[in-house]
Amino acid sequence: MASLRVVNRLVCRGFIVLTLLLMFFNEVLIYYIAQSRWHSIDCQHENCTRLLLIADPQILGNSYDRSSHSPLARYDSDRYLQKSFERAISFTQPHIIVFLGDLLDEGNIATAQEYKQYVKRFKRIFQNKKFTKFRMISAYFQRVHVPGDNDIGGDNGDYISNSNQRRFENEFMSEDLFDYDNHLRFFKINRMLLDFTNPDKDNNADRLRIGVSHAPLLIGGGPLLRAIISDLDPHIIFSGHWHESRIFIYPSTKVINFYENAVRHFDLKALKEQDHSYLEIMVPTCSYRMGKSKIGMGYAVLEDYNLSYTVLWQPNRFILLFTYVFWGLFVLCGGIVYKMMTRCPFRVVKRHTQYSRVSNVPQF
Repeated sequence: MASLRVVNRLVCRGFIVLTLLLMFFNEVLIYYIAQSRWHSIDCQHENCTRLLLIADPQILGNSYDRSSHSPLARYDSDRYLQKSFERAISFTQPHIIVFLGDLLDEGNIATAQEYKQYVKRFKRIFQNKKFTKFRMISAYFQRVHVPGDNDIGGDNGDYISNSNQRRFENEFMSEDLFDYDNHLRFFKINRMLLDFTNPDKDNNADRLRIGVSHAPLLIGGGPLLRAIISDLDPHIIFSGHWHESRIFIYPSTKVINFYENAVRHFDLKALKEQDHSYLEIMVPTCSYRMGKSKIGMGYAVLEDYNLSYTVLWQPNRFILLFTYVFWGLFVLCGGIVYKMMTRCPFRVVKRHTQYSRVSNVPQF
C-alpha cells in the first residue's frame, strides 16, 4: 500500500512538471524561438532610420463576443500582442512606430465609456513601462497612427461620423509625427474619406516621402490614387487592412506575396526616376484573432533612398492553444486509466479442475 502511494505521488508530480514545462514553452520560450528566426538589418550610415510597422492589432471589444469565455479571450489576445511587441521593440529598437489602422476591433461602434476602456488597453499593450530601458539605449521612438474602418467606420460604405473621427484624433493623432530628422516626411492617407494630409507641399521635394494608409492604394486606382501621385508623389506607401503580406508595384499589375524569412532591398530613387514606378508594401496583421496562419510585424530600415524590409513573423497562437487542449485530454484520459488499473487490479483466479480435486482425495 505504501508503494502504491509513492507511485501515485510520482505520477502526479510528473504530470505537474510536464504541464509547467508546456506552459513555459508556450508562454515564454516560443517568443524567443520566433525571434531567433528574424533577420536583423544593420545600418551602414549615420542617417539610418528604423521603422516598426504594426497593422490591424484590433483590440477585442465587448459587443461582438458575449460568450462566457470572452474575458479569457480578450486577456489572451492582449497578452499575445504585448509579448510580441516587447520582443519586436527589443530586436529592432525603432526610431518610429507606425500603426496602420484597425487599432481597435469595435472602435466605430463603441460607446464613450467603452472607447476609453479600449484605448486604455491599447496603450497598456503598446506603451508598457518595460520599454524605459530601451529609451535609455536609443532615442525615444515616435509614433504615427492612421485610422482604419474598425476605428472610425467606412467599411462597405458604412457611415463615418464626425464624433468617431474626433475621438480617434484626440486619443491617437494629437502628437503624431509628420517630419522626422529633416529628411523623412509622412503623409496620412484615409481611403475611406478619400482624403490625405499635405500641409507643406512646397517643401515636399526635399524629403523622402512616405505614405501611410490603412487600406491599400496602388491596387485600387481611382481619383484618390491620381491625386496622391500628383500631389504627394510618394517614394513608398505602407498599408494593411487585408491581413496579408504583399508587395505592389504600380503601374504594373505585379503583386508579390511576401511570406519568406528574408530581407527585401529597394532603391526607391531608381524605382521612381528610372522605372517610373511606385512601391507599396502591405503589412500583415499582428493579431492571431484574425484567423491567419502567418502573422507578424513589418520592419523597415531607410538609409538615404535605400529601403530594406522584412517581416518579424510571430508564433501561431492557435496551435499553442490547441496543445493545451490535447494535453488536458491526455492527462484526463491517462488519469482515468491509471485509477482504474490501481483501484481495480486484474486478479488471476486459480481454478482447479475436476481431475485435480479427485487427485487430491487421500488414498487408503
